[in-house]
Amino acid sequence: MNKKDVVANTLEKEVQVKSSDRVRNHGEVLTARREVEAMLDLVKNESERIDSRFLEPACGDGNFLVAILERKLKTVASRYRTKKVDFEVQMLSALSSIYGIDLLEDNIALAIDRMLEIAITCYRDNLRVKPDDDFVRIMRYILTKNILQGDSLNGIDKITFTEWTLESGYKFRRNEYTFSQMNLDAEILNTPLFAAYKNEKGEDVFEPQPIKMYSAIYYRKLCEGGLA
Repeated sequence: MNKKDVVANTLEKEVQVKSSDRVRNHGEVLTARREVEAMLDLVKNESERIDSRFLEPACGDGNFLVAILERKLKTVASRYRTKKVDFEVQMLSALSSIYGIDLLEDNIALAIDRMLEIAITCYRDNLRVKPDDDFVRIMRYILTKNILQGDSLNGIDKITFTEWTLESGYKFRRNEYTFSQMNLDAEILNTPLFAAYKNEKGEDVFEPQPIKMYSAIYYRKLCEGGLA
């Protein structure tokens, strides 16, 4: 069975427990699609907004991530399917707004493959052509920066997240932050990712500083210049 078959079978057949060993060793029980959709309905507007950021700190093989992506891509398709460049840019904006962490390497690989397959299918269904290899490479590149293997409880100092900001001229700006810096105060978790934390007086009491900053670059060149 090849990788595509694994992705397709995972999408068609819901699995919550992959093995007793994984449950025993890692406490892994995947959230069912019904529960995922019910929870996302509680934040329906945000889950359908293209650029709203979501982080799943124990993402498994991506059940929440793919459901969020599907909602975002429906918005992209309803608004931008008539112009290829706008569709592509907004699709990248949707992909770059979703973040995940998991302990297990195979979960991360499968989550990325599932999300990429959903994006490729959406592209083909709406633009009536397959995305070219360069665009697929850009999508995968963004996903590999956002969906990371790590320990979101005890290893946050080893996790580096990328903030993607869409600017005018179809350009994206990329800044990198350590997860430990973003997580210095538990109250920060109640604010959007990468946002400054303000007290009740509206004063900045914490503002994450990027460890690396990149110049804005045209979306079709995101993998160029040594970034890939």
